[in-house]
Parts: sequence; structure tokens; C-alpha cells
Amino acid sequence: MKILMVNDIGAPCGGAENVIQRIRNELQQRGHEVKLLTGDLPAPQPGFSDYSFRSGDRSRAGKFVFHLYNPWARRSARQAIAGFRPDVIHLHLVSRFSPAGVRACLRIPTLMTIHYLGLFYPRLYKSVPRAAYCNSNDKACCSKHTGILRYNFELFRTSMHYRSLKSLSAIIVPSEYVKKIVESQGFGPAYNFGNPIESSPYASQKEGHRLGNSVFFAGRLEPEKEIAKLIQSFELVNRQIPGSKLYIAGDGSERSKLIALIRGKNLEGSVKLLGRLDNTTLYKWYQKINIVAVPSVLPEPFPLVGPEAMSFGVPVVASGAGGISEWLEHDFNGLIANPASKEEFANAILRLLKDEQLYRRLSANARLSVKRFCTETYVDKLVSLYEKALNDAPASTVAKAAKMQKLSE
Repeated sequence: MKILMVNDIGAPCGGAENVIQRIRNELQQRGHEVKLLTGDLPAPQPGFSDYSFRSGDRSRAGKFVFHLYNPWARRSARQAIAGFRPDVIHLHLVSRFSPAGVRACLRIPTLMTIHYLGLFYPRLYKSVPRAAYCNSNDKACCSKHTGILRYNFELFRTSMHYRSLKSLSAIIVPSEYVKKIVESQGFGPAYNFGNPIESSPYASQKEGHRLGNSVFFAGRLEPEKEIAKLIQSFELVNRQIPGSKLYIAGDGSERSKLIALIRGKNLEGSVKLLGRLDNTTLYKWYQKINIVAVPSVLPEPFPLVGPEAMSFGVPVVASGAGGISEWLEHDFNGLIANPASKEEFANAILRLLKDEQLYRRLSANARLSVKRFCTETYVDKLVSLYEKALNDAPASTVAKAAKMQKLSE
């Protein structure tokens, strides 16, 4: 089978890109042919694109206009389809690809994975209480926090995407939380596949020496990740367990503020900023640390860092918001605590660091409980859905695809 995947970013910058690489590699190992069409934004790591489109983010005006209608994305999509002749198209992040690019794909059976909820802002209030995400620094939550012009722009952009979503062959989601949102917005049915967790060779190795009393965070250094609250909680941990360490992996707009906070609390010797880590280095850290913290209160679809750490036997302390409850069960494979209360979050971390019997039980359960999210199982489901999309495609869609292919010859 020939699969064309589309994503705004063409390098491993976040969870969506990690998912794309994992399923692409597994599909290719099974004999399928996979090519990627992505935006042309420069990235800190080498890219993985086969085709690219102009993203329009090089100017503020271009960014807004292109998010509504990107003619270069539309043109690139048509060229990639004509040249590669895919059987199915799999869309991922498409804000920069724009509704114009999406519509250019719909003459082929097209599926989409919803990696985050940006396509549903600012209409998310119809599915989730506004208080759960309002003023979260992620898209247009309301006119009060983003201004009336931006809010109306997002309403118009969303309505254009909604027209395309109605024509998709299938929508794939990473959690029941996202499935409920997608279907309550009038789309679906949505297929909950979870997220693919890589079977790292390090995960099966015998557990070695772990750093004593260590807490780890990995992710973008952005306001919605609530890293400042994690540092405040860790300050309480450090008072009770002197010598404990907090390691923060990632980069983002909050880096300078976090450095100032660490200095202000005299935690330079206890809190270390590691910068962005590649997967191999990240996996080696999972072998060494005691606990992974996921303090975000924004209801994320399915943050990967938690299940990845759990595959190494590392218990997680997290907020429990959004799709986290899909893989984290309180007092079974980790602990749920509210990061808004630095005392509550600190107490959960302290409980794991002080109670060795509890730690061992949660560690063993963590390793076992994420096996259901392995990449091989995920791709089994994905291939079945591709085949279903092909079989269910109307004759008119197949005829249009064949006509395009003949015209390109």
C-alpha cells in the first residue's frame, strides 16, 4: 500500500512528529511505501520530508492568511499526489497546511489523526467546560483573553476546517477524552488507537543504578506545561529531602523565566535544565531517574512522556487532566495530584521517594500497563483502517484519483 502522510512540521520537534516517525518506520518494515509532505519551517534537528510546502510563517501577516488559505500547500499536495499516487492519505497537524491543502487531498481516501485540540478552538466550550482551558495560552479560548479580532479569525478558520472534517474517511484519536470531544463536535465515528510507544532496546535491559531522589520533566518549556509550579513543588521536596534533584529536559519560550525562578529560589544546585534531548539520550535518562512529573493542567490528548517513562518502570506523578487518565491509574502505576497545589504535588512526589515498597509496586505495574500501547499493535489497527477506507471509498473518488494519475503521465 502507498501512504502519503501530511504534517505541518518536517522534523522531530514534538509528540506528533515522534508518532509519525514510529508508525512510518513500522509501516515500511511491513513492506508499505510511505512518503511525507511537510511544511518548510527550519527545525533544530534534521528533517524527514519527501515533499514540502511553503508554510507562510515567515511574517505575521502571512501566518494568519496562510492558515486560512495556503495556495502553496494546495499546489504541493496536488503535485505529491500526482507524483507518488498514494492509495490513502493520512493527515496529522494541518494548521499551516490550511483547509486549502486538506481539500486538495480529499479526492483520495483521507484519514486524520487528531494530535491536539487546536482544530476545535474556539468551539471547544461546546464539549469541555471553558474553565478547563480558558486563558491557557493555547489558541483562542475567548474574546476576553485573545481579543475580538483574533477570536473571530479563529471562528472563521475553524468553520473552514470543519467543512473538510466532514469529508474524511476516518478520524483517529489518542484517547477516549479526545474521542468524546470529536464526536460531540459532530464528527466521527472516531477511532481510539492510543499513541504508539516505542519498544526501546533500553527498556528491556536489567534495571541499573538510579540517581537518588531524582524527579524528571520532559517537554516544551511553555506556560501551559506548568513547569514553574513543578519547581515550586520541588522546592518543598528539597526541603524535606536535601540533595534531591529535578532535571528538566526541553526548550521553549519559558526558559529564561524558569532560570530566573530557579535563581530566585536558590535552587541552582538542585534544578538542572538539560535542553532538548534526542530520543536515545532521553531513554538513557529514563534508566536513571526515579520519577517523571507531568504537571500540565491543560487537558492534553495523550502526552507521550508518561507512558514512555513507564515502559522503563518509572512511576509518574501527573495532574490526571485530559487523556492522562487513559494510561495513569492512581495508586496503581503512578499517582495523580493537582499541580495547582504545590503542597499536594510535592506530597505525591515525597510519598514515592520515601516509601520503597510503594515505589517498587508502582514501578512494576507501570512497566506492564503500557504494553498495550506498543507500536506494532497500533499499526495493526492503522492498516486495517486504511484498508477499510479504501474499500468504503465511493466509485467517484476512485475515478477522480485515476483521472489525476492519467493527467500526470
